[in-house]
Amino acid sequence: MTDPSAATPPPPAFPNLRIAALEGDGNAFARLTYPAYRSFLAPVGMGTVAFGAWVGDIPAGLILGRRQEGGMALLSVSVASGWRRCGVGGRLMEALATAVPGGERLTATYSSRLPARAAFEGLLRRQGWGEPVLQSMRAAGTPRAVLDWAEAHSPALRVLRGYGLALWRDATPDDRAEVERLIAAGTIDADFSPFAMAAQFEHWPDNSWMVRRDGVVVGWMFARLEPPDTVWYHGAAVRRDIEHIGPLLLMFHRVHQVAAERLGPDSTWRIDSFPRTPAMLAFMRRRIAAFASFVDELYRVDRPPG
Repeated sequence: MTDPSAATPPPPAFPNLRIAALEGDGNAFARLTYPAYRSFLAPVGMGTVAFGAWVGDIPAGLILGRRQEGGMALLSVSVASGWRRCGVGGRLMEALATAVPGGERLTATYSSRLPARAAFEGLLRRQGWGEPVLQSMRAAGTPRAVLDWAEAHSPALRVLRGYGLALWRDATPDDRAEVERLIAAGTIDADFSPFAMAAQFEHWPDNSWMVRRDGVVVGWMFARLEPPDTVWYHGAAVRRDIEHIGPLLLMFHRVHQVAAERLGPDSTWRIDSFPRTPAMLAFMRRRIAAFASFVDELYRVDRPPG
């Protein structure tokens, strides 16, 4: 995650501004990055690229990058409060770009909850980076909010005629064969195989569901109970041609009916989207954000090579 505390209008003349790579002990700049990254400065270790900005002898800015396969990740960029909006952030970004070998990518990921998100995105634009691309989302809330929303928007659920829910533990041999057929045909990505999910984590058998359309399984949703009162979603998938109709919402609603009954209406649910799954991201943005008390979106931006 990056810290966009530097904005970069056309830089004024700074006769005593110096930008240079940090080597050895960089603790003088530790306050200009997140606590989680400060160990990279004591000393500046293998795989870390750090550039500092000085005004005279005073540390005025810091940019941190971390080498990774195929390029470099921008970890943080920050400018001391007295020197912001003076072009220092842009100079630091340019310095980091020079440390990326030709043809490799320089990438940043950041949260929608970043305190100075707008300033950071503006800095990236001015430096010629690409557009932010949504990678994943996290959300949390209570069953009460979901059920209240469903009561106020019941037509969104009533239109799902011909659909029915059953617990995954009650899947029949025909259901399992249809799941295998859907995955083999590429209609549902193999990464979301319910057999793999059931093997990877302990799901809540009383609240993990499959949805059938006209008696044929078309999707599933797995939940995990984290005592004492939290439901985690660990995977959901539906047939691609009906993603827009609402079977995910049908399963999501049922999970919260059970959670409200078993754990109480003010218990907690949490959900993380899988990276780069457009249907789940769209579902979370269109539906879940409407009744979530917490939403966090993770974006990625790439700097064009060269």
